[in-house]
Amino acid sequence: MRQKTPASRHSISAPIKNSIIVTALGGIGLLVIMQWSAYAVRKHVAIASQSIFPAALASQKADAAFEKMNRDYNNAVVMQETAALKSARHEGDDVASSLASAGAFMQFNPGRHEQIESLLRAVTNLQMRSGTVYAAAAEANGISPRQRDLADLSHENRSVQTALETLQSDLANDFAAELALTGGLLKVQEILEAVVLVSVIVALFFTVRSLVSVTVQEREDAILRQAHAERDDERKMLRALIDNIPDFMYVKDTESRFVLANAHLARAVGARTPEEVCGRTDRDYFPPEMANPFYEDEQRVMRSGQPLQNHEEKFLDEAGTEIDVLTTKVPIRDNKGQVIGIAGVGRDISARKRMEDALREAELKYRGIFDKAIFGIFQSTPDGRLLSVNQAMAFTFGYDSPEEMVGSVTDMWVFFVDRRRGVEFMQIMDRVGGVRNFECEVFCKDGTRIWLNMSIRAIRQNGAVVRFEGMCDDITERKQLREHLFQAQKLESVGQLAAGIAHEINTPAQFIGDNVRFLKDAFHDLSGLQADYTRLLSAARDNTLSSEAIQDAENAVERADAGYLLEEIPRAIDQTLEGITRVATIVSAMKEFSHPGTKEKTMVDLNHAIESTIAVARNEWKYVANLETDFDPSLPRVSCEPGEFNQVILNLIVNAAHAIADVVRKGGPEKGTILVQTRNHPAWAEVRIQDSGTGIPESVQMRIFDPFFTTKEVGKGTGQGLSIARSVIVDRHGGTIHFETEEGKGTAFIIRLPHDGKPLDTKGVAA
Repeated sequence: MRQKTPASRHSISAPIKNSIIVTALGGIGLLVIMQWSAYAVRKHVAIASQSIFPAALASQKADAAFEKMNRDYNNAVVMQETAALKSARHEGDDVASSLASAGAFMQFNPGRHEQIESLLRAVTNLQMRSGTVYAAAAEANGISPRQRDLADLSHENRSVQTALETLQSDLANDFAAELALTGGLLKVQEILEAVVLVSVIVALFFTVRSLVSVTVQEREDAILRQAHAERDDERKMLRALIDNIPDFMYVKDTESRFVLANAHLARAVGARTPEEVCGRTDRDYFPPEMANPFYEDEQRVMRSGQPLQNHEEKFLDEAGTEIDVLTTKVPIRDNKGQVIGIAGVGRDISARKRMEDALREAELKYRGIFDKAIFGIFQSTPDGRLLSVNQAMAFTFGYDSPEEMVGSVTDMWVFFVDRRRGVEFMQIMDRVGGVRNFECEVFCKDGTRIWLNMSIRAIRQNGAVVRFEGMCDDITERKQLREHLFQAQKLESVGQLAAGIAHEINTPAQFIGDNVRFLKDAFHDLSGLQADYTRLLSAARDNTLSSEAIQDAENAVERADAGYLLEEIPRAIDQTLEGITRVATIVSAMKEFSHPGTKEKTMVDLNHAIESTIAVARNEWKYVANLETDFDPSLPRVSCEPGEFNQVILNLIVNAAHAIADVVRKGGPEKGTILVQTRNHPAWAEVRIQDSGTGIPESVQMRIFDPFFTTKEVGKGTGQGLSIARSVIVDRHGGTIHFETEEGKGTAFIIRLPHDGKPLDTKGVAA
């Protein structure tokens, strides 16, 4: 095999070949670097333009919607515009929607995504609480929000506002960071390209010096043009972001001259374009008393190098109106760390300030209503621990101040004198979530007793009861007055029945007197007969009995008419005992009916109580009606107040008699019928009083239990009977009273009293 001739060391082909290889490798390396750099730049530009920038716009929209939501809630509370509540909720939904959109754009950044999600949860919670508190405050008769609720709400509102501002600032920083990273990548690209180009230039220095020089120059120009174009795009996007942010944004040099301003600031100071503001100072646009503090604050930031955050300033808007602005100013440093100016961001917080002032004013107004109310107002936990009370509530229970009562009472349900009444109250609250006009006797601080009328409702969150809110009024005097009125009505009834009762007693009293006089005369005759028999017996014992003595005895028997006396005296005695029994019955019934009795409930035999009342009212019904009874012998004793129950039965029987009397006067039957029945049911005892009277006209049936309402002629009815009957049965005994009527045929009143003393379900019982 023939060996190749070695190439000449001085051959030009080797250097050319090496130059070509180096050039090719350098070109390939340069292309790889360019592709990597272009890919990285596009990636970060896409992140900035397609993720961070849309997220920033969404956060701006959320902030604007949040301010509108607060303004609508403010209108709902201050102006009581209930329609604003709906708008506020809609704006709240816009806030949540915008934040959700921003979170979707920032999913590539877990930290920023979690920050947005946390803010979204805070906005959702704030919206729910605002809806609850402001909805109650917006109603004209609504219950005023608590001071702590409003304070917590205001604090939470400020926290959300600050979080929104922080989010916008962070997104702007993220955007700037991406742009800075893109610029850094371009610099790295330039450095790497320069290294490759230098290597190629050194390798080809002697052979392709001029060619490499031209190639490098052209490539550098292309890179610079590309970098300038990309930076122009970055500046345009950043400018669009800055100009569309609804805050005042600016940059100033060390002399506090504007270097950069956004469109919002330019409009506010009256400039046509942001560029027109550059080179000017605050003194060119604001009065000295406003511009001088701006300058001093900026110089202080630049001297100290410390930012000025969330500083409130007065500012003039485009209309020349003074507004409140929340400003943050931070120093700007060069590569050596020297402060070369400041950057500032200001936000118009006038609406928020007005809302806060309105909230404070509303709080003071509602607090005044709460504190100065003449009736007791309170809030408590479901277990009875007091959260707040007003002055009237504290004084009602004998405490010197609301603070003393709240600090002393850990369970307000122990105030109930009758623990069963407290249990009944809690059962009603658990079943229906509120009570109205609930009367109960309670203990005061010093142990005295008073009567209260309470209306309470349960406040729920997510279906669970979180607190009770209610009002109470001391009705002790009213209660005593009602007791006196009831007793007076009872005595009035007794007075009205007095003539009839006297007549009822007079009839048996007359034949009792006649029989007693007969017995007196008979006793006189029998006494004479007894004397004759004694003389006859003495003569017989002494054996001196004569025919004259026997004749005298026979004459005495004939004069005394002993046979007649022996026959009539037992009848007279029986009639007298019967009359005495009738009088005793009437007197006993009258005593039972008219006695004030006890105010406490006792176990009462309803059948016996009704019989006594029928006896008392006999003179009212016996001339116009036949009264029939149909008592259930299995009816157990029922817990009730006997005096009040008797009065109800009397009122209904008298009303039935009057209704029948109206029929008799109009040419009806000589006598009607009153039927009194009792029946026992598993949960209640029933009393039914039915008459064959005129019935109740349909036009007045809804008012039949109203106080002072009567269909009777003037002087015959006071309109209190049925009203008192309903109060006694429903309010005092937890029962029901209703009626069934048909005009021209009669009416039946049905009373139902619970066996166990627990209030009956009105819908289920009256069916």
